[in-house]
Formats: sequence, C-alpha cells, structure tokens
Amino acid sequence: MANATNSCPSELPAFCQQRHWSIYWIFIACSLVMIGGRVMTMQNWQTPGESVFHSANDRSRWATVRALGDHNTYEIDEVAQPGQPIRWDTIDMVRHIGADGYMHSYSSKPTLYPTMVAGIYKAVKAVTGMEITEHSLWVPRIILLITNVLPWGIFLFFLAKLIDRVPVRDWSRYFVLAVAGFGTYLSTFSVTLNNHLPAAISVMIASYFLCRILWKQRSDWLCFFLCGMFASFTAANELPALSFLAIVGAFCLVRSPLMTFAGFLPGFALVVAAFFGTNFLAHGQWKPPYLHRGDGDMLLSIEGDHEASFNDGKLPEALRSEIATAAPKLNFALPKIVKGDWPSTSDEVQRWVVRDRDSDAQYAVRHQSGTDQFAVHKWSNWYEFPGSYWLASRAESKSEVDRGQPDQLLYAFHCLFGHHGVFSLTPVWILAFAGMVVLLWNERMQLRLFALMTIVLTVVVISFYVLYRPTMDRNYGGVTSALRWLLWLAPLWLVCMLPVVEWLGKTRNGRFVCIALLVVSGLSAAYSLDNPWTHPWLYEIWSWTGLPR
Repeated sequence: MANATNSCPSELPAFCQQRHWSIYWIFIACSLVMIGGRVMTMQNWQTPGESVFHSANDRSRWATVRALGDHNTYEIDEVAQPGQPIRWDTIDMVRHIGADGYMHSYSSKPTLYPTMVAGIYKAVKAVTGMEITEHSLWVPRIILLITNVLPWGIFLFFLAKLIDRVPVRDWSRYFVLAVAGFGTYLSTFSVTLNNHLPAAISVMIASYFLCRILWKQRSDWLCFFLCGMFASFTAANELPALSFLAIVGAFCLVRSPLMTFAGFLPGFALVVAAFFGTNFLAHGQWKPPYLHRGDGDMLLSIEGDHEASFNDGKLPEALRSEIATAAPKLNFALPKIVKGDWPSTSDEVQRWVVRDRDSDAQYAVRHQSGTDQFAVHKWSNWYEFPGSYWLASRAESKSEVDRGQPDQLLYAFHCLFGHHGVFSLTPVWILAFAGMVVLLWNERMQLRLFALMTIVLTVVVISFYVLYRPTMDRNYGGVTSALRWLLWLAPLWLVCMLPVVEWLGKTRNGRFVCIALLVVSGLSAAYSLDNPWTHPWLYEIWSWTGLPR
C-alpha cells in the first residue's frame, strides 16, 4: 500500500510500477479512442464537397501537402484555385517570383512540417493507391491518424514517464494525466493539421530528457541528442519557442559541455538544416515567408516633386533612367503603378508599387512627407498582392478579430481572463501557475529549475504577443477556439501543477476543487472539438452582451 509521502514504497517498486502503468495505459487508451474516433468521423459540413478541412489555416498546409505529394512542387497556384468541389483556397498565402521568373502562390506557413506530412501522404498514396483529391475524406483522416493521434499517445506516454518519477501520491499523477488527456485545448486541435500539436509534443519529449539530464539519471549521447532535436523542432513550429531552445541548451551546457557539443548540437543542427533547407527549396532563399511583410533594402533614390506623377500612374523620367541603369534587363517603358495597399504605421509615408508590364518584376517607392526624396526599395512584401486578405483596402471586410485589438491592456485582459482567457476557458491552469511558484521552494520534487524555466517562458511568450506585436497581430490567433499561441506551453504547465494538486489532494474538498476545475476545462475544450477554428463559447457570450472585445 502507498504511504502518505511516497506512492511507491521502496520495498515494492516493481509492483507499484506495474500498478501505475496499468492506470496510465487506461487514461492513454481512453484519450486516444476519443481523439481517434473524432478524427475518423470528422467532416466539414459547411462546404459542398467532402473534406476535413475547416479553415484557411489548415487548408494552407494541406495545399502544400497536395502540391508536393501530387506535383512535387511547393507552388500552390493550381491547388488553391477557388471554385473547386473541395475548398483548397486559403488566406494564409504569399506570392513571390519563383525559380522560373514569374509570380507564384505559396503557403505562408513554415515549410518543414508540411514537407514531412507530404512525405507521409506519398507513403499513404503508395500503399493504398488513393489520392487526396479523389478521396478527400479518407486520405486526410489516415494522415491525421499518423501525424496527430499516434504522436498524441507518445505525448501522454512521456508525460506519464516524467510524472512517475516525481515523489507525489498516485492520485496527483492520475489527475495530471487526466488533465492532459481531456482537459486542455491540445485535444481540440488534435483533429486538424496545425503546428501547435507537434510543438507541444516536442516540448514534452524534450522536457522528459531534460529532466533526466538535470536529475543526473542519464547523461549519454542519445539523451542529449534527442533533447536538442525536439527542443529545436519546437522552435521550428513556434517562433517564440526559440526561448525554450535557448534555456534548454543552456541547462545542458552547464550540466555537461562535452555531451552538449557531442549530442545536443547535432540534434539542433539536424532540425536547423531541415528547416532552412526546405524553406530554400520552396522559396529560393533562407528567410521564411512570415518575415516578408515589408519592403526590402533601398536600391536607389531620386529627388524632386514626383508625387503627382506617381498618383497619375506615370513613372518619372529620372527614375526610369535610374532603373534602366540598375536593371538593364527589365523593361519599364510602360510600367503599371499602383498605390501601396499595405497597412502603414505612419501617415507621413506615401507608398507606390511599380510593376513591369512585360514581367513580374516590381519595386516599392516610398516618399516621406515634407521631403523631396523618393526611395526605391526592393519589393519584399509577399503578402501584398491583388486579392490578398491582408491588404489595407480590405480592412473593413476582415472578420472583427482579424482587425486586431488596439488596446493592449484590454487585449491582455482577454488573453488571461476574458473571452480567450487562459484562466477563464481553462481554469485548471490556475493550479499550474500556483505550482510554478510553489516549486521554487520545493526541494523534494527536484523541479526548481524546471519551474524557473516555465515561469520565464510563460512571461516571455505572453509579453511577446501582448506587448511586442503590431495591432493587426493582436487578434487572439484569429477565429480559433482558444489562445492557440500558448498551447505549446501546456506540457510545462502540466508538470508544474503537481505540488498544488498534491496539497489539495490530501482532503476531499481539495479533490473536489481539482475535479471541478478539470470538468470546466474539459467542457470548454469539448465545445469546439468538432472544429477548433471557431470562436470560444465565452466569446460568443461576450458578443451577445455587447461588452468590449
């Protein structure tokens, strides 16, 4: 029997381990059945054809998967054409000049993960003979079973292995595993192709090996390699997770410089090479698409009063001769000049786009009010193209949430306690945030460094999205059931809730509080289980009340 301090008496370790894992596997199996069953029955009933694609976000990745799997190209011009029986079009798209010198459309998502999924699609097609265009329900479902459901079981397995090594009661371990399986929005997003689930799974695996390293239970090459690889893969899927990668790398370096260079760095290098390599294959350069949201380097400038000419669609002769000298192969004899259509942070800057009528070459011209300087920049805004959802001229046609929240204080409130709130939608995280602080003073669980890392990462990520993003990006992740940008932190929060759950679990009332928080969180996650790309239930209530959003 378990005593009050340790759930496993030292004299019966084998029996206790067997008992633990018999319960763990029940939780894991139940969660997998729930997720797997949902994947195999899900369908978007709002479209005329049969598909599991629910939003522009997942269609963007599916378009790349189809283009690579069927045509061996990252170009999605033909794939994303509107008017098809199945919706493949997406607003998460960029356009730039391809290797053939002409404009092409591409997914705006980082290329590594869709490339991996495309490899799975090719394998599925080779084994079953089914193509995604002809079997738009079953092929994506099979792929999601491989990319989401199977890794979801791996996520729960590594979480169980980690919490099984922490000295707490059995009830605390089972509760945390139940929260992971049924009480977070990770389960909601496990039925769609997205970057948040693989990022969270990577965090879990990297955290397991990191704790083994910090606890000095393993210090071999493979442990450091896997820690580096999965921490890097997290950053490849979630840009703010670069902070996670940096902290994990620093911990490993302090623990063993030799193994860090021999194991961690090769794992890191493997992911970095794959990330930038696939990006170069797709776009012909190393910089990812989401960094192309502004004009490029200034190429030249001219002086004079040319504003009227540009507004009339005429290219000043001084600029024509400068361009002819700088780029003699381009023909700007009859250019097409349009007013810049990208949201500006300053009313003092006027902007035009100059396009060659005989090719897809173009430049951006910027004029600072009050000066006679007209600067010609290399065109580098891949989101600025005719029909783009993100153009300034389409601001009024965007969904309200995509227009961004200009009030940072109100945005912070809704991210934490409001209609997209971490605590209001998933109140079980209250236990995790309290546990982070408790662990800083808890020596017995040996999770001080883990808690410190989690606190730093939580503050950094929330600050990044609330304080340092432009207004148009303060949109709660778009039309989505939760603040999805924080989902990759869930594995860290799950481990950190252990000390508070342990304390509350000593009494019946404390256990009731834990279960109540789990039930509310589970119901919130289940509300959008059919389609994670919908507003949270609390957002809908907020809209009915007319309160500020």
